[in-house]
Amino acid sequence: MLLRLVKKLHTYAGLLTFLNLAVYGVVGLSIPFLRQSQTAPPVITYRNFTVPPNLTDRQVAERICSLLGLSLATPVNQAAIQHDAANNLFLDFRHANGGDQVTVLEKERRFRIETTRNNIGLYLYTLHETTAAFHSGDWRMQLWADYNEFAMWCLLAMIASGFAMFLASRARSRLAQISLATGCCLFAGLYFWTR
Repeated sequence: MLLRLVKKLHTYAGLLTFLNLAVYGVVGLSIPFLRQSQTAPPVITYRNFTVPPNLTDRQVAERICSLLGLSLATPVNQAAIQHDAANNLFLDFRHANGGDQVTVLEKERRFRIETTRNNIGLYLYTLHETTAAFHSGDWRMQLWADYNEFAMWCLLAMIASGFAMFLASRARSRLAQISLATGCCLFAGLYFWTR
């Protein structure tokens, strides 16, 4: 009875963490190639914008973030709000899709946007490192972050239940020994291949 419950736990935990493991696997195998991949050159555009009086830098940053529709970059991080050498407000919005660097040219009544887009590998890498500790203003990114955290706990449950089944199924079983040896060899091989 208990073994059947452990098997069900193992199966459902595996199903609940499958998408997470697929993203981790693709990212893990592509990391050596990501270092050499190039993102597309940045696209530079300008938009008219008059800075309303008496706004703080943070309020201007939030307004520009809203104007550009950068919900993935919210809430605006304090580190993203800077000033360049000419004392123009410089905003560095980073998100899963890439980045938008905005320079507010107050005297010219406009802002300059330098948009860089991540390739699919860098996009998946960002998803791979996003957990519930990450608080996004975008519901999609927050949902993914919460799922990512949940899937890591499911993975832990899957490992623990798998180990419990291994111990309960007579560790002298030839199939269990072959599975354990194969898994260890694959893990070691992938570890050294990606280093």
